[in-house]
Amino acid sequence: MIKHLISLTLASVLLNGCSLYKMEIQQGNKITAEELAMVHPGMGSEQVQAILGTPLLVDDFHKNRWDYVFYLKRPSGAIERNGVTVFFQNGVVREIRQDPQPEAANAPK
Repeated sequence: MIKHLISLTLASVLLNGCSLYKMEIQQGNKITAEELAMVHPGMGSEQVQAILGTPLLVDDFHKNRWDYVFYLKRPSGAIERNGVTVFFQNGVVREIRQDPQPEAANAPK
């Protein structure tokens, strides 16, 4: 009986300890302003990939569009998201779009 009580107590403590730990969840490509400034219309796709890395999304139906998506959920619950879309025409960059950045006051820490 005492062994079972100790086992249950130990299991309870271990399971509660696991629920207290919260880790960061990061997905995608974090594109810095410096990296983005190096990409410009007229560049080839190989040059873009060398600077920004492999895009998270390449749509089979829209091969001329690369989406770089970034998502970070911090242990505090704060979420950071941003995205960059690069459009190509004839193998070179035609346009670059970036999601609007949150105001500094509202930016997660």
